Amino acid sequence: MRENKKEYTIITSCPFCGCVNEIAVNEVDFWDWQDGTLIQDAFPYLTANEREAIKTGICADCWDALFSGDEEEEEEEDSDYWEDDVDECGYNPYMGCYDFDC
Repeated sequence: MRENKKEYTIITSCPFCGCVNEIAVNEVDFWDWQDGTLIQDAFPYLTANEREAIKTGICADCWDALFSGDEEEEEEEDSDYWEDDVDECGYNPYMGCYDFDC
């Protein structure tokens, strides 16, 4: 990071909830990022949530709600459902697939 004490405020709005984020960064770092420096290299002093808000606008609460891991539990439940059907019905060699219409 080059020495420059001038702050630059980045203002974003979350596309999901409308929450406004104001993040202060070093102006030189901002222009380095605009010129192609990776965001984690340009702003190592920011949290991951702050960098995400700069990149996408998504606030930390919405990010957690979107990617909390609940989806994995749903996928496991769905896979159990299909496994039960396969066990009950079996493979239909004439159709070349499993027969779910038992």
